[in-house]
Amino acid sequence: MALTCKKQNSGNSTVVTPSGDSLVNLSHLNYLYTPVTFPDSTHAAGVYIYSDAPNYTLVEATGEGFTCVDDVSRAILVYLRSSNFSTDTSIQNKTYNLLRFVLEMQSPNGYFYNFLQTNGQINTSGSTSINTAQWWSWRALQALTEAAPVLKTMNLQLYNLVNQSVNKLVAELKTDQVNIAESTTIVSGITIPQWLPSGSATDQSAIIILGLIPYCTTSNDAVMTAYVKKLADGIAMMQQGDSSHFPYSCILSWENTWNAYGSDQAYALFKAGLFLNDTSYTAKGIAYVDNFLSWILQNGMQSSFIVSASGGQVQLTSELTFSQIAYGTNPMVFAAAEAYHETGQAKYADMAGHLAAWFLGDNVAGMDMYLPSNGIGYDGLSSPTSINTNSGAESTIESLMTMEEVETYPAILAAMNKYKK
Repeated sequence: MALTCKKQNSGNSTVVTPSGDSLVNLSHLNYLYTPVTFPDSTHAAGVYIYSDAPNYTLVEATGEGFTCVDDVSRAILVYLRSSNFSTDTSIQNKTYNLLRFVLEMQSPNGYFYNFLQTNGQINTSGSTSINTAQWWSWRALQALTEAAPVLKTMNLQLYNLVNQSVNKLVAELKTDQVNIAESTTIVSGITIPQWLPSGSATDQSAIIILGLIPYCTTSNDAVMTAYVKKLADGIAMMQQGDSSHFPYSCILSWENTWNAYGSDQAYALFKAGLFLNDTSYTAKGIAYVDNFLSWILQNGMQSSFIVSASGGQVQLTSELTFSQIAYGTNPMVFAAAEAYHETGQAKYADMAGHLAAWFLGDNVAGMDMYLPSNGIGYDGLSSPTSINTNSGAESTIESLMTMEEVETYPAILAAMNKYKK
């Protein structure tokens, strides 16, 4: 059951300069991209998880694998959203091969395994790879449903395979997740939902929403449309504080904890508000942007914090400022950008650009975290004076996704250029 993999090149020496004045440079992502052939002779591709400075040597995650559905799914989104996708056959073929990888990683129960190992084996037992209701299955859903409309006109055979895969996962969701009772519990004085993935994981719920909206739009699946609302209700319940009270309309990530990374809850509520034609979700997203993101900009980026509640007041229990990573900043940019998209108010373009300038030196260290010259996204800001200059898949992908979003809106791009160092 051997699987073969090969690199297209042996180093990151070939730099493709972005077209025009674009900040989006796919060079490093293309370097991480790695063709593979599965035992059934399917030609596909993964994206190397780690790339270590100074030579950006490709590194496997020890005990897990060298590539994973979680990263490959996000790489698909980067290529799909490229301004050159419609005309660049190299980008198209990379997208198709990454999609084939995701399809190969689906298990019989509909969920996805996450990691592929260099020995050719799918990691079917690791806690970060098992075929269960976790991040990587939601990432796969989002990539597959966003790709489907494009494939319908460009690659019908792959489109049909993608639809089969999505339908298989949706069937499992209907069995495993949709009918979980809408109960609540109390954690450190805070009422939290228990019907989301992992009980109260609003961050995971956000990705499911983003994956299901394209599916429901084309399928008119009433059951899954109702599930989008159910997830959005759970996310909304986790919003704490207001414009005057900590944590200032923050949407907690899980139980009584907020993590910057993967915190796409507000963005998902904006999208759910449009899809469900329900402005109450939009209002929650606006409150998050107006209050919490304003507080973030005024008080410095946070990595995570834990809260408790007593007497109707939420208090800070503990907090971490570092490390700050692209995966934490990207969701903030997307939330503010969506607020601008939906309202047209210039203050949100300014906020989105200000947040995005973190990548270009407007951070506590005053250092660039993304390099447009070669497409490298550094792995993290470790302290006020140091950065982790490794550049793995996640940081590279999240940086590129941010730059693509910024360049969608000239006003946001102008704001980022105003704030960058």
